[in-house]
Amino acid sequence: MQFRLLENKARPKWEISRWTYSPEKKRAIKETLGTFPCYYSMVSRDILDKCTTQEKIEVLEWWRVTSEAVNRECIRSQVIKLPVIFRNLETLLGVIQDSPEDLAELKKHAYAFKDAVSKVVHRKSHQQKNQETAAFLEEKLTS
Repeated sequence: MQFRLLENKARPKWEISRWTYSPEKKRAIKETLGTFPCYYSMVSRDILDKCTTQEKIEVLEWWRVTSEAVNRECIRSQVIKLPVIFRNLETLLGVIQDSPEDLAELKKHAYAFKDAVSKVVHRKSHQQKNQETAAFLEEKLTS
């Protein structure tokens, strides 16, 4: 199995392919099983349907490892930015302390921040559920 990231500026995609030997042509032939956008939370069903049981296990394991690495990198980059954000917030709070209009504006941003955090928590829980489903499917395929 071969997994390749297709660098497309607008929407990067993953391409999954395999190499098979063709006795007629006396050489290996690359068979592309399909492509799907990187932001998908799971490998496309069309691709998995073309795979053998062993290939499905390999693809699902690759996707689990890849998505975990991407999630770790996203979280790491956000954690690095947090101290700067909090420093900026401290400065902002010092500036607006005496201004009721600015305080009202800050409340709006606080509610937006709360909504954003709840969306992230919801998305994380959805991703965890997808990973549990993939692990369950993988277990069923191997048994």
